[in-house]
Amino acid sequence: MKLKHNKKRNTAFLFEALTKELTKAILSKDSESKKTILAILKETFKKGTVLKKELSIYNSLLEGADVSPRQAEKVYREACRQYAELDKEGIFEEQTDLINKINKMISPEVFDNFVPSFTAMATAYQLFNNDLSPKSRVVLEEQMLEGMIRVPLVESKEHKKLPSDKLAMKMYLKKFNDEFSGHLLPEQKLLLQQYVNSFADNGLGLKVFLNEELIRIRGILNSNIGKNDGFGRIVETIDGFKGQWITTDMLKKIMKLQELAGEVQA
Repeated sequence: MKLKHNKKRNTAFLFEALTKELTKAILSKDSESKKTILAILKETFKKGTVLKKELSIYNSLLEGADVSPRQAEKVYREACRQYAELDKEGIFEEQTDLINKINKMISPEVFDNFVPSFTAMATAYQLFNNDLSPKSRVVLEEQMLEGMIRVPLVESKEHKKLPSDKLAMKMYLKKFNDEFSGHLLPEQKLLLQQYVNSFADNGLGLKVFLNEELIRIRGILNSNIGKNDGFGRIVETIDGFKGQWITTDMLKKIMKLQELAGEVQA
């Protein structure tokens, strides 16, 4: 079943394609491109813009992989309700402005960037925007709901997501300080602080920080350990963090890598 999907009009794709381009700019140390992309992202997806509202609705479906089947269906129905109330003309105008900025200020090649969650994004787009037949809608809805509940609802210590409430986060930071004997490296403290600040900018600052920090760690370990089998396994671990949600397990692993990088430099 092939349905119409215009990725240039898929706000979730545009956001992820730009963050992928940002990663490429960081890797190539292209400070001008990095500055341009960040400015576009911050302006386009700042609080109050219709694309920020639309992106939040997309994310409620794309990031809902730890909910029960009943919760997934409720989230989906609410997302559809909220999407129906969005200013469609406003979305089209802001998307047009963003597309023009990408073409003129960055490169049309941004639209060719590989985005891991593209299939789910396309499914959400079709459900939100297409006049579907009953059969097509049911099939797509089942695909979307299955994706939202593909991870079992487990509250394990290793995989529990970080608390979203700021007060809870402060308590969490204290717990982390205690767990690491109250001695955290400056970069470890900055990592935790970036997570706290991520509530204000849709996680953009955290993504940028992680991109740069993982590149820094990889460079240090490459220079001091060399490309042996052990380094290869570490690189696989670092590369495996790309595109992942921030969980307590992932956070601890990154902090361990920060600690390792600090030790080999000492």
